Amino acid sequence: MEELKILIGCFLAFTAGLLLAIKLGQALYD
Repeated sequence: MEELKILIGCFLAFTAGLLLAIKLGQALYD
């Protein structure tokens, strides 16, 4: 069960980073 928490945490961190990068990219291109 502990591995699942780590996996979910990594997935959420990756998704948040991806969304942040997209938002930053849009801000730079506007």
